[in-house]
This record gives sequence, C-alpha cells and structure tokens, in this order.
Amino acid sequence: MAPKLSKILYLPMEIASRELDSRLLLTTIAASHGFEIVLGQKWLIERNIERMTPGVYLSKTLTVRDAKMLSRAKEAGYITAAIDEEIPGLYVHDKKFWWVSPRAVEATDLIFLPGSFNSQGFTESFGFAPGRVRQAANPRWDLLRKELRSVFEAEAAEYRRRFGNFILVNSNLGFTNSHKGSAAEMLQSIIDQGKIDPTNTELMGQFKDFEMMEHANRAALIDLLPKLAQAFPDHRIILRPHPSEVTETWQRWTEGFPNLSIVREGAAIPWIMAAKALIHTNCTTGVEAVALDRPSLCLVPAENPANRRYLANQINPVMRTTEDVIAATRRVLADPESCYDSEMIARFRDFLSYDGKRLGAEQMLSAIEEFGATHGGWSEVSNGISAWRPMLGYRWHQPDKNVRGELFPPVDLNAVAARLEQFGSLLGLDGQLKIQTCGTKVLLVSPRALPISTRIRRAVGRW
Repeated sequence: MAPKLSKILYLPMEIASRELDSRLLLTTIAASHGFEIVLGQKWLIERNIERMTPGVYLSKTLTVRDAKMLSRAKEAGYITAAIDEEIPGLYVHDKKFWWVSPRAVEATDLIFLPGSFNSQGFTESFGFAPGRVRQAANPRWDLLRKELRSVFEAEAAEYRRRFGNFILVNSNLGFTNSHKGSAAEMLQSIIDQGKIDPTNTELMGQFKDFEMMEHANRAALIDLLPKLAQAFPDHRIILRPHPSEVTETWQRWTEGFPNLSIVREGAAIPWIMAAKALIHTNCTTGVEAVALDRPSLCLVPAENPANRRYLANQINPVMRTTEDVIAATRRVLADPESCYDSEMIARFRDFLSYDGKRLGAEQMLSAIEEFGATHGGWSEVSNGISAWRPMLGYRWHQPDKNVRGELFPPVDLNAVAARLEQFGSLLGLDGQLKIQTCGTKVLLVSPRALPISTRIRRAVGRW
C-alpha cells in the first residue's frame, strides 16, 4: 500500500504579475479543504523538491523542462498535477500541442484543461482514455468572474485616477521582441531544449508563420498608435507590452508619438477593467476582456496561418486596418455592450469551461482530494504544527539571474495576507491562515505554525 501523503499543495510560479493572484485564490480554497500550501518562485521550489515533505506538486505547464521536475516529484513520492497556462488563449485546431512534452504528460497524474474542443484534442493527441484529462477552468480565469473581480477594483481605480479616460493597447510580440533574444535565437533555444525537431518542416514552417505574423502586427500597431491618439484626443493611449517583451524597443519605435504612455506595471486584469476599450493583436487579454465584460477589438492586419491558433480572434471583433480599428473604437466607446454577439459569448464559455455555479479552482481541488483519497489516502495532522519540513540539504536562498528578478520580484507579505483575506471574505471562507517564509520568495500558507526547529534552521539558513 502506498504511504499516506501530507495534504501540502506546492504551487511553483514564474511570472508573479500573471500567476500570483490566481495561486492565492487556489490557496484560499485549498486551505478550506485542509491543505497547507507552499507557493512562490519556481526555481527554489524545484531545487528543493526532494528535500521537502511530499504532497501535491502542481505544474503550470507541461514542457520538456517540466518533464524533469514532474518526474523528480513523482519519484520523490508526490502526486503530480498540471495545468497549461497557454491553452486557455488558444484554439488548437490541428490538435498539435508541440510545446507539450510527452514525458511531462506521462509523469503527471492529473491534467486540468479548459474547453471541450482543446481537451478532446489533447486527449486524442496523446492517446488517452476518456477521463484522463479533467476539464476545469484555469483559476487564473476564475478571478475574472463578477463575484471575484472586485479584488482588483482599487488598482483599476488608481489607474483611472492617474490616466483618466484611456484606451489600452496590448502588444503580443513574445517571439520577435523577447528578453530571451531574437526570433532566431529563440527558435534555436527551443531546438536545443529538445522541444521541437528541426527536421520537422511543417513545424518549422509554423514558426516562420509566427515570426511573419508578429512583424505584421508590430507594423500595424506602429501605424495605429499615433492615429488613434489623434482620433481620440480626450483619451490617453496606454501601450502595455507583453511581460516577455523588451519595453525599450517599444520606446524607440514610438518615440515622439503624442498622448502615448508605455506602461508595464501590475497585472493585466485591473488595466482591462480601468480601460474604456482594449485593442490587441491576438493577445490572450482579448479573451480576458470578454470575461470582464469589457469591449475588446482584435487587430489582424495580414492573412497568416498562425492567426488560426488564437482564440481571441474567434471571440473578439476582428479589424484589418487602422481605419477599421478607429471606426470600431468609436462604436464600442459609445455602446460597450455592442462589442460581442451571442455566438462569441457562447464560444468563450465553451473554450474556458465556464461554470456559473462552480469555480475552476474548486473543481481542481475536489479532483485532487479525491485522487489522493483513492491512492494511499491523506495523513492526519492532529496538532497545531505544520506538516511541512525542510530536509537535510534544503536550500533557503536562490539568487536571481537573467530576468528572474523582474518576472518574480520580492513578495510583499502584507499584500499577500490582504489578498487572502479578500478572497476568503468573497467566498465566505473564514480561515485563520499564517504566512511564513520558506526561503527566497517562497511562502508557507497554513493555519499551523512551523516547528521551532525549522524556524531555527531557517534563521541560520538565511546567512
């Protein structure tokens, strides 16, 4: 019989602005199910995976790199689970999930994906029996629901105060304007990591399509921005590059443009909530705008096979030219509710697995709890001391390198506590949770305290 597992949920993250709030929502619900939660920057959690109390390891993606971590976690006795942060914004019409590693899939006990179309395509692509993939809304999308989005209202109000009425323009040039290098360097890195086979001419052709699409999108935005500012002089134009993009290049490309601010602070949600309208180029924020009941227009300036892989142009009105965008912006500013038709809304609900009665996070936690109960069971904790333990060789410090410090800056414990309290109040969950550090940018959220011996080791380990 398999040994009983501790009810500890591990939530590694990479980009705090995109992931932290959704993980704190998951944390709030997991705590109500009796879990303790370890969350924070993934690099330290990954480094220590064999040196912590086994529990449930939830990966944010299923890449070649994730395959190694999921395999290590499984060998160390964890239940392994995964979501895929990219799939909610995609329409994988060809059922080819090239970025997903078969080894990562094999090493994962539970896979949570949204949408009947993508979930079925994933199941067929990897030869699963029905039920192997669990359909559930990604917790990141739960945050956009009416009952939860109020947690972002203070931030949205601050953006309105600072910028007044503004039109938000989101770029999405993660392949051709990346912190990680040029498109050629990015592609070579993907090949070197074993994610794609360079002899696969069809897939290599798709990457060329992506590159050409982004070049066309960039040119279209550079043409649009000054004309948009001229057409709407009573609105500020805010350009918000994707988190993976180099902001300095946009500053160079748009130098001298009137009434334009380039801002990349904070998460996307409050920016969308504060904006009068959103304009984007096949960005997932166009899908988020539908969830937030905010008008969004998708600029698709050129015919390209790569466009077919994005959900946003399936559920947002599609514009081809600068003139089209300006005319449509006038329309949605005057009548925001005219932006989407009933077919767009129905497609959104299907692709995101929207359930009006139950959060995706709740569905995930119930499935995890049930899986653990039927695979060895959960160990009981009878005292007020946490079950989490750092074992021999545990590392308490992980220095930042490359852009890691920007992607995951230091965690504000007071802000985390406030967010957990907000979520608990909105969901009617009254948990008395302690927030304790487990190392650089990693936290334990639990109603129980760390044992004194662990606290002493932590104090020594900081040095």
